[in-house]
Amino acid sequence: MADRSPPQVRSALTGMAWPGLPSRHATYNLALLYQLEHSQWLPAEDMLHLQFRQINLLLRHALETVPYYRDRRQEWGIELDHAISPEEYCRRIPILTRAEVQELGDKLLSAEVPKLHGKSGSVFTSGSTGMPIKVIKTELTETLWNAFTARDHLWHRDPKLKLASIRPLSGNEANYPEGKVFENWGSMEALTFVTGESALLNIGTRIQDQVEWLQRFDPDYLLTYPGNVQAIAIYCERNRIRFPRLKQVHTVSDLLRPEVRRICREVLGVPVVDVYSGAEVGYIALQCPESENLHIQSESVFVEVLDENGNACQPGEVGAVVITPLHNFAMPLLRYSIGDFAEVGRCSCGRTLPVLRRIMGRTRSMVRLPNGDEFYASFQDLLTGFDMIRQFQILRSASEALEMKLVATRRLTDAEAGQLTKILQQRFRHSFAVTFSYHDEIPRSAGGKFEDYKDEAEPGS
Repeated sequence: MADRSPPQVRSALTGMAWPGLPSRHATYNLALLYQLEHSQWLPAEDMLHLQFRQINLLLRHALETVPYYRDRRQEWGIELDHAISPEEYCRRIPILTRAEVQELGDKLLSAEVPKLHGKSGSVFTSGSTGMPIKVIKTELTETLWNAFTARDHLWHRDPKLKLASIRPLSGNEANYPEGKVFENWGSMEALTFVTGESALLNIGTRIQDQVEWLQRFDPDYLLTYPGNVQAIAIYCERNRIRFPRLKQVHTVSDLLRPEVRRICREVLGVPVVDVYSGAEVGYIALQCPESENLHIQSESVFVEVLDENGNACQPGEVGAVVITPLHNFAMPLLRYSIGDFAEVGRCSCGRTLPVLRRIMGRTRSMVRLPNGDEFYASFQDLLTGFDMIRQFQILRSASEALEMKLVATRRLTDAEAGQLTKILQQRFRHSFAVTFSYHDEIPRSAGGKFEDYKDEAEPGS
């Protein structure tokens, strides 16, 4: 926020415009934001101590009121009157998988949710791993979601400017050509701060129509999925379209690749700010205000990044992401493996919140070789040195064959195709036959997301 004026608090009191006297719910938001402003600089040991004050409350509640945890307390050797340390917690509590969450169902629900946590409601994951799950949350978790949304805005945006959002919506809501236009940013942002206009468009809209709609609304900020803004930028590059007012793209909900950052910078002339979150756990990490690193939101989640032996990864190492949301007493998820891989990093900004350098993607990118070996294939920096490629998708069409679909500014030369073939064979640890095909666009899923690797080979083909 150093280069912007501070946000103006929206006053809920008639006859008092400034200083703003907020509503009750906005006051909760501001109280949390005040604490978040200070906690981002806390020494790491102080943050861990505060996290485990909260985890011990959550753990006791889970062991007393949630059937799955209550039935395993003695097996895990946990005493209710003993405060558990971080080391004990990670040693005694087993990792909970997505498959187990699906299978356990109501056995993960608390029989006694604290009344002051508010009403409970269901949220569903998108099922991008092939295993959609239902999670019960409370008004308290929604209040915390609002506070971290505000932190993200204040780290990266001026609320007084114009925000456009292109995302999945039900039915015919916010359809082209009009979409929906609002006088403020909506939700808790509008209750807490004075904001500019916002507009909403259904992500199912054709890309050329999305571009035309953006030209009409002329926003300062665009919030959408990485694959969607990549398609927008490709269309704009081909048609020499720019958005003069646009200052930033804000990506959510899916894996952000380096080539998306690059094309937004080169074609749209703006940076990309990413967030890492999950429907079942809330915000996990927000992009640093001063770099492309992601800071774990330790006030809301306890995050472990673990190698294949279950040890904590060090900076530069990639591991599985395991999360404990700190405040969901309706359906506690203790040491939940969300199905993502991430690389641990360092940041020089001065904030002491732990750092993820990059999110590597979901376990759906697991590759099974003809000999039966399985491993996680990382495509994060695959296009280094291939700036002519704007988008790609790798299709395994047969046991020994890969097709790489390309959206590119030109065709690869024979030498470039040979070089990329060798890189793919190295990444896949197998001498697959590789072919390249060229496309005007690569379709997104119905939900607006994009798959970089699809295995459509029949077993034994």
